[in-house]
Amino acid sequence: MDLFRDAILHPGPPQDFALQTVQLAIKPQKQVKLVQDENQLLENILRTLLQELVLAAVQSGQEIMQYGLSIDDGDTRPGQIPRLLDIVLYLCEKEHIEGGMIFQLLEDLTEMSTMRNCKDIFGYIESKQDILGKPELFARGKLVMLRTCNQLLRRLSKANDVVFCGRIIMFLAHFFPLSERSAVNIKGVFNTSNETKYEKEAPDSSSIDFNFYKTFWSLQESFSNPASLTPALTKWHKFASSLMVVLNTFEAQPLSDEGGNAINLEDEASNFSIKYLTSSNLMGLELKDPSFRRHIYVQCLILFDYLKTPGKNDKDLPSDTMKEEIKTCEELVKKLLEMTPPRGNEFLRSIEHILERERNWVWWKRDGCPPFEKPPTEKKLAQDGGRKRRPRWRMGNKELSQLWKWADQNPNALTDPQRVRTPAIMDYWKPLAEDMDESAGIEEEYHHKNNRVYCWKGLRFSARQDLEGFSRFTEHGIEGVVPLELLPPDVRSKYQAKPGDRSKRAKREETKGSLQQVEESQEIPASETDVDGSRNDPDASTAPMETDAIMASGSVSQGGTPTPEDNQKQSSDIDVGLEAGQIEADTEAEPGMVDGETDADVDLDVGT
Repeated sequence: MDLFRDAILHPGPPQDFALQTVQLAIKPQKQVKLVQDENQLLENILRTLLQELVLAAVQSGQEIMQYGLSIDDGDTRPGQIPRLLDIVLYLCEKEHIEGGMIFQLLEDLTEMSTMRNCKDIFGYIESKQDILGKPELFARGKLVMLRTCNQLLRRLSKANDVVFCGRIIMFLAHFFPLSERSAVNIKGVFNTSNETKYEKEAPDSSSIDFNFYKTFWSLQESFSNPASLTPALTKWHKFASSLMVVLNTFEAQPLSDEGGNAINLEDEASNFSIKYLTSSNLMGLELKDPSFRRHIYVQCLILFDYLKTPGKNDKDLPSDTMKEEIKTCEELVKKLLEMTPPRGNEFLRSIEHILERERNWVWWKRDGCPPFEKPPTEKKLAQDGGRKRRPRWRMGNKELSQLWKWADQNPNALTDPQRVRTPAIMDYWKPLAEDMDESAGIEEEYHHKNNRVYCWKGLRFSARQDLEGFSRFTEHGIEGVVPLELLPPDVRSKYQAKPGDRSKRAKREETKGSLQQVEESQEIPASETDVDGSRNDPDASTAPMETDAIMASGSVSQGGTPTPEDNQKQSSDIDVGLEAGQIEADTEAEPGMVDGETDADVDLDVGT
């Protein structure tokens, strides 16, 4: 014990000497952690030392937490008892000794101290709340701390020590988790010991109706224990008739706005009393007090809210007649509460919000107080070297599955005319045109050209509605497909066709026209020219211009007039080539269209 007395007077921090002091005093088997018998021996030594320090502080007439405090201005060390508690707290935090030892010393200290000293002790507990709340300490000492705080609350006066009681309750609320059941009234037991006493016999001289006085204060018996109204219907009928008498009296004597506004509720809060006086001589003044009426109205709403949310047993359920009476009384109470000045409507909204939160707490308790904390979900990592599986959709792909889901919720989704509407080419490319405008300041990563599905659909629209813009894709990429009318002048010049390109296109058109004139000038029998019966196929006119140029170079550029055999051979080659090219194009287009319907498999090289 003398070693710990010297350690208390040590000027350094606890981590410099605390463990060495324990090793010298106990001589443990392990160098850094005590076993069970060694912890018990150390606890007995510390509790005895604490009693001696408290006794010495009382005999000296000093405050317990101030005992041994140096009077030197340069010495900032705390008193001897806080110093001892700091040393034990450090040893518990580092798990050198049993974690619940600090809580046991705090309980002994509060039991040996007066309420005046307990305020200083509790201030020390509040200052160490973060350390005491650590999991390794909280699990060992939460029950001891709860018992200590409850003992303090029982010793305090609820009327004179309201602030200290509030400090203790707030500490418990922060110290214990939200789902802790030790501070929850699981069974919903009411405080029936809170009895309201009032006069049973009428006084000799009274200025009020004494029958109304007894009827009014008799309601408090039911307010203090609402559970007594459901088993016996006679008690409910008696309560309902008495309550309607009181409510009708309040409605017949409404309060004026001037009188209600004259009372400042914020100033009244400083003089708030827990219970109202029940003297019959004060009844007339209390009926004119808006806060007094609000007190009664709120009691009624709390009782109605309890009756509407009964237990799980059928015997606790109110009858249909009782439900109708509750509804009628509740509507009248809310009406009167809204009419009570000042700010009656605002006050009613606040009370309804509080009662809504209270109902959530009631159902949480009746469900067994499930914890609010949920463990984080761990993402399943793919096996090393394993192939990532593609998502499987119910209808084959994401769009069809989502469309099916919409149709299941909305039967008109499939027949909506707006759903199948093809947008205009100008409207569709407008977002990409805005991205290309440098004055808009849109960053590159947010451009629509990075959306492969958007680009693929745009190419399909341009192929149907704007072939000139679609032809610019091979040279300028997806940005070249945007109509030039949507682009600003400085950007438009980049994608406009050059004069040389226009002359080449004109020469190509002229060559194609001369070839057609040569073919028309020859009179070829139908049996010779119509090889496979597909000469008049309109698809023949859509042959590429490069094929026409090759034909022209092979027939006209020879310097002579083609013979009928040459024309027949050329015509047959053209038809066969067109059919092969058409079949190949269709074969390549079908997988593209299938892939275009699924957003996940589109692989489009977007050019800049």
